[in-house]
Amino acid sequence: MPDEGFFILIQNMSKHKKQHFIPACYLKAWCDPLTPDNQTPYVWMFSKDGSIAKNKSPEKIFTETDIYTIKSSDGKRDLVFEHGLNQLETEFVKIRRTKLGKLSSLDVVEHMKICAFVGAMKVRTPAMRDHHKKQWGEALEMMEDMKEWAQTATVEEKIQASSISSGGSGKGFNYEQVKSMHENPLQETLLPMIGTMAHLLSKQDFAILYTSDKPGFITSDEPCVWYDPEAYKRPPMFRSPGLWSKTLEIILPISPEQCLLLNRFGMKGYIPAPQLLVDELNKRVINYSKNHFIVRSKTKKEAWFKVDPEPEDSWEKMQKKRTS
Repeated sequence: MPDEGFFILIQNMSKHKKQHFIPACYLKAWCDPLTPDNQTPYVWMFSKDGSIAKNKSPEKIFTETDIYTIKSSDGKRDLVFEHGLNQLETEFVKIRRTKLGKLSSLDVVEHMKICAFVGAMKVRTPAMRDHHKKQWGEALEMMEDMKEWAQTATVEEKIQASSISSGGSGKGFNYEQVKSMHENPLQETLLPMIGTMAHLLSKQDFAILYTSDKPGFITSDEPCVWYDPEAYKRPPMFRSPGLWSKTLEIILPISPEQCLLLNRFGMKGYIPAPQLLVDELNKRVINYSKNHFIVRSKTKKEAWFKVDPEPEDSWEKMQKKRTS
């Protein structure tokens, strides 16, 4: 990470307002090789349903104003997270070029940096921000209701409520902390989430799938996909993919030629991916995307949009069999 002097230097700068939640340097691997010499290199950005395709420079897509900026009460802007993420992105691109692209083994530090990048790609997006904002908003609303109730509650009621709320062993968040979490979820949680994710992901089996297929692997505005192929067998409330699951598959497209697969079933190293697997992973990327997916050419395949029939051993069908 940058030293203390670097952090002080970048504080309160007025630039870097447009911040990429999907790094431009990451997306550049998908630039169309047939881009005319007189044009800025571009990728092909498709709408989620594949109906609209536009050629766009990676520098001009997937940005938000000050999505990572810490703003003080006097209006100053702290860019520590923006620059920290930029350094992580630089390390990723270097490893992609010098090691992954050459099918070379990673050392321990490089492996951890890739896991940190994967974790960051999972937690840094607007969709993740909105998810945490909603959760903390619900907690904030409950605290505000409690504050309103306390204005008219009797002493006995307050004593009773206090005895119930103090039953836990840990110290909870106060109102101001919850309010800050709700208003600035990324700024409050980004660093610890990336650190935790990097540690947990480094424990997974690490495989790089590769292909010479054209157009190859695609990516999106939500490129880190968590998918559990066994989830359909569980009740809906237990289907959210988690690291506790032995069948969880985490993918992150590295480039059109490569896709990272983190797993717990022994897949490791560099593995050639057959065409059917490439198409299946691309379908997952599209399904998980929020609004857009990225291809290195103006190409899409029907297989990416195919809707699979409900399996005969799904939880829903098994429930019907039990009640029939």
